[in-house]
Amino acid sequence: MNNTEYWKKRAEEIADLEYSKVEEYRTKMQLEYKDALKSIQRDIEVFYARFAQNNDISLLEAKKLLNSDELEEFKMDLAEFRRMSKQANPDWEKELVNVSLKTRISRLEALQIRIRNAIEQLYTNQQGEGTELLKDTYEDTYYRNIYNIQSGTSIGVDFARPDNTALDKVINEKWLGSNYSDRLWKDKISLLTELQTNLAQAFIRGDSIDKTTKTVAGRLGTDFNKTRTLINTESAYIAQKATFDGYKATGVEQYQIVATLDLHTSKLCRSLDLKIFNLSDKEIGVTAPPFHPNCRTTTVAYFDEMMFGDRLARDSEGKTYYVDRNMSYEEWYNKYVKGNHKEEVAELKIKNKSSDKRQYEKYKEILGDEAPKTFDKFQDLKYNNNKDYEGLKTLYKDVNWQIKSQANIVSGSEHKVPFNAEPNSVFDNYKNGKLESRRYYGNTGKPRLDIDLTNHGNAAQHKTVPHQHNWLKDESNHDDIKRPKDLPLTKAQMIANKEILKGD
Repeated sequence: MNNTEYWKKRAEEIADLEYSKVEEYRTKMQLEYKDALKSIQRDIEVFYARFAQNNDISLLEAKKLLNSDELEEFKMDLAEFRRMSKQANPDWEKELVNVSLKTRISRLEALQIRIRNAIEQLYTNQQGEGTELLKDTYEDTYYRNIYNIQSGTSIGVDFARPDNTALDKVINEKWLGSNYSDRLWKDKISLLTELQTNLAQAFIRGDSIDKTTKTVAGRLGTDFNKTRTLINTESAYIAQKATFDGYKATGVEQYQIVATLDLHTSKLCRSLDLKIFNLSDKEIGVTAPPFHPNCRTTTVAYFDEMMFGDRLARDSEGKTYYVDRNMSYEEWYNKYVKGNHKEEVAELKIKNKSSDKRQYEKYKEILGDEAPKTFDKFQDLKYNNNKDYEGLKTLYKDVNWQIKSQANIVSGSEHKVPFNAEPNSVFDNYKNGKLESRRYYGNTGKPRLDIDLTNHGNAAQHKTVPHQHNWLKDESNHDDIKRPKDLPLTKAQMIANKEILKGD
């Protein structure tokens, strides 16, 4: 056997085919999440419309019992939920029967049941559609691997054809302590628990409908990402299970780990690339993929007499090229990535994606339009333009301390703004009902910054309106003398104080 390229290409074809199936399922699943969110948002909107005052509602109001008309309407909804669940989800249908027998139901309980029904329907679909995807993945991968091995070796063998019972056994088989159904159920319970907690907390805080629905949307978005990771990992496991069963059926005794030659590959998969193992030593997560969630590493049948050809690699832009089949991940990295600024930056973007995303969201929240328009632009700035990135960090820091101080605002009408106050607080000084000045206090409780919205009745001396007085930075030696010069507002000050600068 001297055609390793055959095995590589066949493995790539199978992987690409299964990837397209999973991608199609993920797209469909995303639409189902959007439908569930719309249903939940409608329920929350109706809830607020009926029971909220001034667009907010207290937990006490939420816990009040439904009146007779509301209870009758809710039980009609229950009847519809039971009809939808009778065939697909008998356990949920039984719970609905018990609820329908109750004569006293609170507003909050009714809302939670409506939301839970949307989640139950969502997860019922995932259970059915996801299971069918995994069965199809197993069957297709199993037959294709056997066909390829027989074609490549010219050896015909008899092999067991999996029926529905065998497929069910494969799908329900536990790996790393659980199976697809177990993991899905655990995620559902976690989601329901958190949504119920989030609702109760929203009512305790007196959140508006917009804030409440935003919280729910964020939690559903997180759950979609978890479910996407779950189906990616489960399909990878099933594909490898089918592959190994194919090896066993055709007499293959050894296999080789093949990691993806690009910057998204994990450290673990990099270290295992091209390693050869006996089929008898196969252990998922240790000597066989998937090695971690979202794992893309695969295997190929290995024969001692194989002559190596080329293997596929990808650069940071996704462009493909070929390298020697004997080249390990470490050798590839040292030759094509290390010392290449473009590729090293691309690796940093991938490695730091989660932390950068959190940082970007903070910057957007604080800086608004002054933050980069997209996350990609933020990362480009961070890793390719140090000067402008340092400027952005300074801007964020300066705006952030002002906004944090605004959480502790005191208003008054004083002839002279107080010199001492609570540390990291703000004093807004009004005259004749109009805000004239805002003073920020530093860590010592002494002035740090004044924002003046008038010329103090002296247009000749105070030509810049609005203007700032920046106090001495050394607060330990602070006195009550400000810099005499009026300074225009900085960008940070205009961002942080935009609500009092409207119209100026």
